[in-house]
Amino acid sequence: MFPSFDAILFDFDGTLAIPNLDFADMRRQLNAFTAAQGIEVDDLAHLDMLALMDTAMAWLNQHGGERGNTYYRQADILLQDIEIASAQRGGLLPGIRDLLDALRSRDIDIGIVTRNCEPAVRIIFPEVDTYCGALYAREHVEQVKPHPAHLQATLTQLGVSPDRALMVGDGAMDMEAGKRLDMFSIGVLSGETSRDRLVEHGADLILDSAADLLHTLPSFTGPAT
Repeated sequence: MFPSFDAILFDFDGTLAIPNLDFADMRRQLNAFTAAQGIEVDDLAHLDMLALMDTAMAWLNQHGGERGNTYYRQADILLQDIEIASAQRGGLLPGIRDLLDALRSRDIDIGIVTRNCEPAVRIIFPEVDTYCGALYAREHVEQVKPHPAHLQATLTQLGVSPDRALMVGDGAMDMEAGKRLDMFSIGVLSGETSRDRLVEHGADLILDSAADLLHTLPSFTGPAT
């Protein structure tokens, strides 16, 4: 069922961590801040929040000098403040620490690829460096998921090629990014994305939770020796 692998890349919120971010409220606050800069946010409704910020920054830089750069910094601080406040109330999902312990004991490299900010990840998971050989939050890359460069940067730090790694996540973007690198991609239902949507975006396997990987470990081919 699984290909041979040396590493697993995990999304964070909704995959390893309890999904308690209020994305609707984040979007409302970001829309209000963006609209205050004179931008018609209704025209950007089809974009995710980070893409909205990129588009607004480019428009403001084109029409107002360096206003776009200032806007982006302030908008990112707005999102970080929300993410950090949410992280204070967060924690890892049930069974995740046992899974990570099992992966470590098998010398399987672990990477985290998240559109969240690094401080929020570290609040929820202070031991992240003990378990993970790579943590790539949105501030570490120029192109975030679903762009495959986000995953590739993480794999490069781990020293693992895409064909020797699995991608695990609860979002369509996770599946899309993984498949763009031809990675075996596992969708989990511990977030807010439906089974059908995960499959539509390329999931090779669906599990209720990433922790369910623990019960599948005996059938893993495992790292090459």
